[in-house]
Amino acid sequence: MLINELPDDCFVEIFDYIRDLKDLINCFKVCEKWCNLIFVRTKKVKYFIDQPNYSPDSVCHQSDDPIDVTFLSKWLPNLRFFFIQISSKQIADLLYTRNGETPIEDIIKLIRDSSIPENPNLEMLSTGYIDLNIKEINENMKQLYLWDSTLDVFAEVAHHFPNLERFKIYNGEGNFIYKKSRIFLQKLTKILSNLCTCCSFVFMDLCPALQSAHHKIDCWHNNVNDSIKHASLQDLVIQFYELSEWDDLWRLMSKYPNLKHLALRGTSLKDEHIKQLILILPKLTLLDIRESPGVTQEAANHVRDYCKRYSRSIKFYFKTDDEQIVSDWPQLLNQPDKICRGFDFMEHCFFKSFNQLPHFLDPIDD
Repeated sequence: MLINELPDDCFVEIFDYIRDLKDLINCFKVCEKWCNLIFVRTKKVKYFIDQPNYSPDSVCHQSDDPIDVTFLSKWLPNLRFFFIQISSKQIADLLYTRNGETPIEDIIKLIRDSSIPENPNLEMLSTGYIDLNIKEINENMKQLYLWDSTLDVFAEVAHHFPNLERFKIYNGEGNFIYKKSRIFLQKLTKILSNLCTCCSFVFMDLCPALQSAHHKIDCWHNNVNDSIKHASLQDLVIQFYELSEWDDLWRLMSKYPNLKHLALRGTSLKDEHIKQLILILPKLTLLDIRESPGVTQEAANHVRDYCKRYSRSIKFYFKTDDEQIVSDWPQLLNQPDKICRGFDFMEHCFFKSFNQLPHFLDPIDD
């Protein structure tokens, strides 16, 4: 049997396994039959990314060859995410729009001169350093990832992000100074940060709707304002580079009385601190203290007895190789991905280290 005598369904399945844009284009040029079947494949594509992904709704571009974006826009009619890394300025920009409304001229402009397009439909953006050049295009932005910036820099333009829902930032330097003039981010529900200090908690005080937070902190300085309570926060992960003191943690935890899920990694906590922690947080249902060598089976026994006595239910994990956690949360077996489907913090973020966190969560799961 000649290859072209295969049924169309076989071709479609084969083409679903081709991830690289260049390979798809080469197949597209073979003959009219392949051309039509490749278009069936490309209509499924929602994500244009920089590395292979084992999903038929994505394609990647791994070569240094220029992209014919005019051809690309016609070939991928259902594209939602467009990721391109521009080495000349070390900028990576991810464009997201609903219904493919990003003007192709804006994508061409991005590739040509490495500037961020002034696109009112832009909803998701990943970039190294944010400056005033993009201040006019951020009103509709829902998710922002800054991988080489500081909170102080972002605070200067934060009022241009009134509908921001998810914010991720990575930087080894900088600080954040609280000012009464700072604009509150009323709709922000998720924040992820990797900063050299604990200024992330000061920033959280400006986000009254915040529900979930994931922080990696290199060093701890006691600048937490425990007079400000955060009633909406339910999920909190803190990954410490240096061991923290219990008195500082106690003050911090007292700010979040409605916390349900808490992970503290790399702490100097001991068994007696766990006993106090479950008293401070009356609504706690999950406590993850792995990577804290001072916590032993004694603490686990106390949590079990306490829950039985006071009719509470708290899942408690303290062993690094705890098999029960994989049974309770099978999504731990999922591979880290830059873009995850769904907006569930517990599924995609809570049990991951900061380096494994997705850049974006796609709320459209269809």
